Amino acid sequence: GGGSDAWDQDIKIKSIERTIAPLVQQISTLVSAKDKALRSEQAVRARVGQAVNLAVERFVSVGEAIADDNIEIKLDMYDACRSARAAGTTIEQLCDVRIEEGTEAGGSDRGAMARAAKVLLASVTRVLLLADTVVVKQLLSAKDRVSISLNRLENVANFTEFVKAFSQFGTEMVELAHLTGDRQNDMKDDKRRAQMASARMVLERSTMMLLTASKACLRHPECETARENRDTVFLQMRRAMDLVHFVVKDGVIPELAAMASSSSSSECRRKGARRGSWRLEEFDRCATVHNAVKKFEDLVETTRMTLVGPSCRERLSSGLEAVVERTQDFTDSAYTSHEHREKILLLCDRAKLELNQLLRIGVGLDQAGSTSPNEDLEASIEQTLRATADLKQQLRDTALDHADELFKTMDEGELLNRLKNASLAGDHARLEEYADKFAEHAEHVQEVCRLLYHVASTEALQVTAKNTDACLKVYGSQVVSACRTLITHPVSKIAKENLEVFTEVWQSLVNDVASLSREASQLCRAPPQGPDRSVYMSLPRPGRHGTTSKPLKPMKLDTEVPD
Repeated sequence: GGGSDAWDQDIKIKSIERTIAPLVQQISTLVSAKDKALRSEQAVRARVGQAVNLAVERFVSVGEAIADDNIEIKLDMYDACRSARAAGTTIEQLCDVRIEEGTEAGGSDRGAMARAAKVLLASVTRVLLLADTVVVKQLLSAKDRVSISLNRLENVANFTEFVKAFSQFGTEMVELAHLTGDRQNDMKDDKRRAQMASARMVLERSTMMLLTASKACLRHPECETARENRDTVFLQMRRAMDLVHFVVKDGVIPELAAMASSSSSSECRRKGARRGSWRLEEFDRCATVHNAVKKFEDLVETTRMTLVGPSCRERLSSGLEAVVERTQDFTDSAYTSHEHREKILLLCDRAKLELNQLLRIGVGLDQAGSTSPNEDLEASIEQTLRATADLKQQLRDTALDHADELFKTMDEGELLNRLKNASLAGDHARLEEYADKFAEHAEHVQEVCRLLYHVASTEALQVTAKNTDACLKVYGSQVVSACRTLITHPVSKIAKENLEVFTEVWQSLVNDVASLSREASQLCRAPPQGPDRSVYMSLPRPGRHGTTSKPLKPMKLDTEVPD
C-alpha cells in the first residue's frame, strides 16, 4: 500500500535499511496472503511464520548482547527486543492457524497479522537504531581521543616528548580513519558522505604536515613562519574533526564547538580569527548560483497555482536578486573574458525583463479576480524559465572555460621549484618575486574552484568544491610561509622537508580542482544517475572489535524459508 515505505523514512544508514528490507518483503507477503488459502499454501505460510520468528529470535539475542555491554541503551534495547520477540511469536501463531476451506475466518486474522507486522518492523528498526548509537559513540570517542592527543602534541617541550606523543597520535588517527571510513560508506545521504570524505581528506593530508611543521617549530623555536605553519595545521585538523562530529550526529552542532581550539595558544586563535571565523552553521550552507537558480525556477513553476499573487511577487523578486548577486563572482573575476562577462550581464537583464512581464500579468490577473491561469501567464512562465536556463548554461560555460584556461597555461611544478630554489639559495629578492607570482597563481586556482562550486549541480560536488576552496584559501599562503622558514634556515633538513610536504599538499589540492572540473563537465552532459548500490555494513559487530565481549557471530535478519 501507500505506507509500505514509511518504515524507512528516518533511516539514514544503508546497513540498517538492508537488514530490514528482506523482513519487510517477507511480512508484506504474509499480510497480503489470500484469506482462503489452499492447504499447500497454508503449510508454506506456517513455515514462513516459523522462519520469521526464528530470525527475530537470533536477531534480538545479538541486540541483547549489545545492550549488556552498553549500559546507556540497556533498558531501551531490552524493551525493543521484548516487543520484537512478542510480535515474532504472534506472527508464527497466526501463520499456523489452519483455516478450514470454505470458512470466512480470514479477515480478522489478516488485521491481526498487519498489526503484529507493524509492531515487529517498528521494534526491529528501534533495535537497529539503538545499536547504531553505539557505533556513533565509538566513533565520537575515537575523535575525542585524537583531540586529546592533538592538545598533547601542541604542548610538547622537546623532541623526546614529541616522538612519544606523535606515536600515540598516529595510532589513534588510524582508528579514527577506519571508523570514519566505515561510516562514510554506510551513510545514505550523498551530501553527508561528501562532508565526511572532505573531513577525512583534511585529516589524512594534515598528518604529514603536522609532523614536519611541529619538527620545524621544535628545531627553530624562534621562527615565526614555522609556528604559523604548525598553528594552521592544528586549526585545520580541529575544524575537520568538528565536521566529523557534525556529520555523525547528522547536523547537530558539536557542544562547545566554538571552543574547539580553546586549548590552543591565544596566538593561534588570534591568527585563526584573522583568517576568517569558522562558523558551524556554515557546514551545511551552499550559497551557489545553481541553488539560487533552482529555487527561483521552483518559485516560477508555482505561479501556475498562486497566479503570481502579492506574496509570491515579493518572493520572485528577491529570488532573482539572489541569482544576480551570486553571478557577481563570475563578472567580478579578473580572469573572466570580456565576451563571457557581457553575455552574463545581458542574460541577467533578460531574466529581469521576463520576470517583470510575469509580475505584470500577475497584477492583471489579480485585478480581474481570475482564479485560473491563462495563456499569457503560461507563455510568460515558459519565457522566464528559458531565460534562467540560458543564464545557467552561460555560467557553466564560463566556469568550465576558466578551468580549461587555467590548466592549459599553468606551470605549477616550475613555479614551486623556483620558490624552493630561491629559498635554498638564500635569495630574498628572488623569493619575494616568485612569492608574488605564486600568490597570483593561487588566487586564480581558487577563483576557478569557486566558480566550479557555483555551477556544481549535485550536493556532493558542491560540498567537495566548497571544502577544496576553503583548503586552497589556507594553504596557498602556507607554502610561502614554509619558503620563508627555509630561507631563514637554508641548511636545515627539517625546514626543507617541511616545504616539500606543504608543496605536495598544495599540488594535491590543485589536482582536486582538476577532478572537480572534469566531474562538473560530465554532470552537465550526463543523464541523472541511479542510487548508489555499494554494499557495506557498519552496524556494531559483536566480539573483540565490536561492541560486545561475547563471541557471537554477526546476525542478519535471514528470513528465507528453511528447506
